[in-house]
Amino acid sequence: MRRAVACLCLLAAAGVLLWSGYRVWDPFAGARQHTAQIALAKSWGSSSALPVPVASKPTAPALCVAPRQNVPVGQVFAIIQIPAFGPTWKFTVIQGTTLTQLASGPGHILGTALPSQAGDVGIAAHDVTAGNAFLHLDGLRTGDTIVITTKECVTTYRVYRQPYRVLYTDVGVLNPVGSKHTLTLVTCWPTNVLDFVKHRTIVQAEEIGSVRR
Repeated sequence: MRRAVACLCLLAAAGVLLWSGYRVWDPFAGARQHTAQIALAKSWGSSSALPVPVASKPTAPALCVAPRQNVPVGQVFAIIQIPAFGPTWKFTVIQGTTLTQLASGPGHILGTALPSQAGDVGIAAHDVTAGNAFLHLDGLRTGDTIVITTKECVTTYRVYRQPYRVLYTDVGVLNPVGSKHTLTLVTCWPTNVLDFVKHRTIVQAEEIGSVRR
């Protein structure tokens, strides 16, 4: 009897480990992202090709400002690229940050500005699962660039502060500063934890240029 119970416990533990490993590895995340990116590009009336992100350059006035609009919750509306993570790192951005929405990749935080607009753009993503989009977020450094492409604009932001951590209740990091165009990226800390954690890694950047797509 004891041996049977021990075997059942081992099988249960192995099942939990396998399920956790599957969620972190998420072998179908890449295929889902590829499909979502192609669908988004087609909805824009263009091919799936996107501009290649460029290195940091001097501040330039914004040449493209997306019109103010209401993006429906659950709608994919942008692409985010971070050159420091490699040329193939590219994710769609969905409107909303519930668990359902973040299961597809990075999500735009409701109530924050949209890319290229004045104010602070808030984007959150899991560090693990859903393609592990923000797993290495705390590896970004001052001067690194972040490129967000929407139907209207290609907007480049430059990190102006080293990544830091706050409590999950500190929503003040998303407050806009005057009329500046800024971006805040958010993920959980510590990383590689599937349960709820109380801290968030924060990366803040400022817009250095926005051109028509």
